[in-house]
Amino acid sequence: MRTCTLSLLLLLIGFSAIAMPLQEEQGTTLSGEQQTALFTQSVQAFSDKLFFAADVAGRNRMISPLSVLLALGMTANGSVGATQQEMLAVLTDSSLTVEDLNQASLSYLKSAGKELSIANSLWLNDRMDLSSRFLSRVRKNYQAEARNLDFHTQKSTKVINDWVSDATRGAIDGIIDQVQPDVILYLINAISFKDAWRNEFEERSTRDMTFHAKTGDIRSPFLNQTSHYRYLHQNGASYLYLPYKNERYAMTAILPDEGGDVYTFLDTQKRAGFSSSLFAYLQQAEYENITLSFPKFESNYADGLVDELQRLGMKRCFDASLADFSAMLASNRPDAVIDEVLHKTFIRVDETGTEAAAVTAVIMKATSMAPTETLRLLFDRPFFYAILDLERNIPLFMGVLDNPKP
Repeated sequence: MRTCTLSLLLLLIGFSAIAMPLQEEQGTTLSGEQQTALFTQSVQAFSDKLFFAADVAGRNRMISPLSVLLALGMTANGSVGATQQEMLAVLTDSSLTVEDLNQASLSYLKSAGKELSIANSLWLNDRMDLSSRFLSRVRKNYQAEARNLDFHTQKSTKVINDWVSDATRGAIDGIIDQVQPDVILYLINAISFKDAWRNEFEERSTRDMTFHAKTGDIRSPFLNQTSHYRYLHQNGASYLYLPYKNERYAMTAILPDEGGDVYTFLDTQKRAGFSSSLFAYLQQAEYENITLSFPKFESNYADGLVDELQRLGMKRCFDASLADFSAMLASNRPDAVIDEVLHKTFIRVDETGTEAAAVTAVIMKATSMAPTETLRLLFDRPFFYAILDLERNIPLFMGVLDNPKP
């Protein structure tokens, strides 16, 4: 598994995007309701696949499958043929076309309330031009901001990382260590969640208790409260649901029975539709009067996801000899390939509520890129010039400058 430190912006400033011919794409044949249902199923299925694609034992780990899916969904708009089919197979089990995924993603973005902020952005090497159609689709369907940057200057690193910090309300301060001149494009998604508990914990009730970690016992602050919570005992474990003030959202926590092990429990859930079961069990859960002690914690996680995505079957997009992203750039050269998918998350749980954030960066590189050369032109002798109408291909003015001071 590749691990990396990980990394989004303000107003759009001009892309000189030149349209290129794209192969015909399959349009949507689904109603909005069907798209929404299949999008939910896709996110749930992808969440299970991505979460269980890596060994979770013995370390803090938190991912945002939705962030990864949206970042790769944007990227899929630049893919064609078998590359696109393979990406959709992993992201949606082939249940959605790119257009269906786009429209369902846009619908979800528009539905998010103030507690959940989702932002997308594109950062293009200023030596490149994007396909105008690709750019239009990701702007429209992912509400993505876009900007050209000089990837030869490290000022661009700060610009991108400042965007990340703003988009995550300061929870994550960056996604990349430094921009690379051979990178074509960074496609970045940021998700930020912040809400208070419906029933906040009292600070005076917080006290140190022992947490029995796999590596040994640890003294740590615990939140304490007696209240009515939705609760269900299932699969040899206790399922607890903690509501936030906006009751659209809740935290669920699963504690295996005494003598059980969370990693063993998760191993039994790998092929059981784990994500969908969390919602199904919520409907079965009943309110119980519970004296709750819950650790107060803050955790950061960073990972490169290429190995996991390849294990899930997304392979062509990472293979320079097979990847086809010809719908992304305004010309067929250079060829593009996904070099890395960086993911970074943060969560804080305290007496007042929860703050969580995630950033996913898809990094596109050229399979081959012409070296940067410096060319100096000195117009110190007579020269021809013209003013052209490019839409109608008509020269408006043509001339020769023989002497600038006749």
